[in-house]
Amino acid sequence: MANLDNPFIAFVCGDVGSSVIMPMSELMELLPQISHDRNGEFKINITKDFQLALKGRGNRKPLGEFLNKWDAIASPSGAASEVTPAEQSFHTVLQGRLIEIGNDRRLQTYSPNRAKRFNNVPLSDLTSLDKCPELQFANYDSLRNIDVIWFREAGKQFYPHSAFEVELSTGIWSGVGRLAALREYTANLFVISNEHNRFEQVMQSQPELHSRVRNVATDHVGVLYSAETRLRDLRREIGI
Repeated sequence: MANLDNPFIAFVCGDVGSSVIMPMSELMELLPQISHDRNGEFKINITKDFQLALKGRGNRKPLGEFLNKWDAIASPSGAASEVTPAEQSFHTVLQGRLIEIGNDRRLQTYSPNRAKRFNNVPLSDLTSLDKCPELQFANYDSLRNIDVIWFREAGKQFYPHSAFEVELSTGIWSGVGRLAALREYTANLFVISNEHNRFEQVMQSQPELHSRVRNVATDHVGVLYSAETRLRDLRREIGI
């Protein structure tokens, strides 16, 4: 639940009179410390004394300060720099997940949204490339504004591997237009959107790209991210 300038999530613990009203930013910061199952579903467990169970035996986050804070939902954010519309925040979450997946696959990653934060880390600190590589057969102004790009590096050359446009409410036309900058390359092109019917309408008018661009639902990105994160952690744990 949210107002767009100050998003919150509510956990009703038994009855409405025992509800934890937690800022979305706080939960997003804690997500890496919360266990999840093989399908990527996070295991949100709040104890009787209103503590959030985190990874590790006895590791807890007290939530008493958020108990029944319904009035906070209608309040502006405490700091102007933290005022972020809910959709814009989710857009950044999807970008951050895609960047980390690319990093885990040992690809070079780029995003133009340098100052946005994922898990409280600026995207500029997550991407491996500070500047978008220039490609001979791609319009650079369009290329450098694609939400996330994975590159293969060979010698001193960069080759586009995959490119992603996250389209939640801004329309799909503009995203497909930016991805079209890579039409001369064999890169995988994706629109991350739950508007599948709208995506199909747009692609019908772009026959040369219809077989190149795929639509991926936002929740599939979340499941993939959780699976890749678990695989990364398992590799580190067993050393293979």
